[in-house]
Amino acid sequence: MITDRADVLVIGAGFAGAATAYHLSEAFGGTIVVLEQEKTPGAHASGRNASMLRQSESDSAIRAAAVASRKAYERHRSEVGYEPVGSLLLGSEGTLAGVREPDGLPSRPVAADEAVRRVPLLAGHDFDGALETPGDGVMDTWALLTFYLDGARARGVEVVTDCEVLEISAGPPFRVRTTQGVLRADRVVDAAGGWAEEVARRAGVEPPVLVPFKRHLFVLDLPSLPSGAPVIDPSWPFVWDLDRGFYFRPESGGLLFSVCDEERGSSRTRLEETISPGIEELLAERILRHLPRLHDAQVRRVWSCFRTKSEDGRFVIGPDPAVAGLFWVAGLGGHGMGCSWEVGRLAAEALRGGAVPAAFDPARWTTAR
Repeated sequence: MITDRADVLVIGAGFAGAATAYHLSEAFGGTIVVLEQEKTPGAHASGRNASMLRQSESDSAIRAAAVASRKAYERHRSEVGYEPVGSLLLGSEGTLAGVREPDGLPSRPVAADEAVRRVPLLAGHDFDGALETPGDGVMDTWALLTFYLDGARARGVEVVTDCEVLEISAGPPFRVRTTQGVLRADRVVDAAGGWAEEVARRAGVEPPVLVPFKRHLFVLDLPSLPSGAPVIDPSWPFVWDLDRGFYFRPESGGLLFSVCDEERGSSRTRLEETISPGIEELLAERILRHLPRLHDAQVRRVWSCFRTKSEDGRFVIGPDPAVAGLFWVAGLGGHGMGCSWEVGRLAAEALRGGAVPAAFDPARWTTAR
């Protein structure tokens, strides 16, 4: 049975909700409760991602959130399992110019032949050049999520799992009926990821459009060299071809690989728990056309996940413009892990009465419509 009263109720214990609870609990005198519908936090998008932090983004607001988060991860590197292995973004001159940081993020252009020397699997791939960002890296996803939740719990936050929200009556205070009882909350934070729209509608709110897009991830195995040496060096940077639509990085002796597919869906459970027909054929086609060094690769494992995006591709963080006491932390669109530190900090700031960047403010939908 959950507590019957909370000053702030956070719905969702993935990266959005966990980071919000972590930052808010640093300087907040009231009670905070986090509800998670699954038995284990991070069971969906937060725990199924590629674990890569990429700062060189074309959207300036998302780039700023990624940079701020990366700085925090480096301060807590051993606790969150962040490894700044760097990245190589491949593409045309125009494409790379669109993502290169204009205000101080250390990155540099790299010629195609140098990129091939760094990552020999690129031999035979036709690309113009690359952008190297040394600070980019990979994260221990579970270590980061545990860091947020354990830190929040240590400050008195109650985290309740296996607890689905069934109904939210108008507030404040809101009356929230769940599978583990009823509680009242002065403020409700919708951080439910792919279920954020559904949670809002249970509160009688018409949400911004938030669409889940399915993406597949593969782990590939490659034959060893004739000498017996492995083909894949675990110290390689991750590689992302922005024009041809694929990325890869070393993973467990093999290669984590995505063809950057996006399948729009509405049923989150069905979307995530199935493997789409033809996805291995798409992988084979992408490899055949662009990566001759991977022609002998074998699929060890494949899974799917979803990335929930807003209409304009930017995050939705802050108070709902129509319903007092309702706050949004949603639409992170594949940036949930990488940007979670700054997302949680901005959400906590909004809950304390501060402003959020206009690019993320839910009020932009009211203005647009």
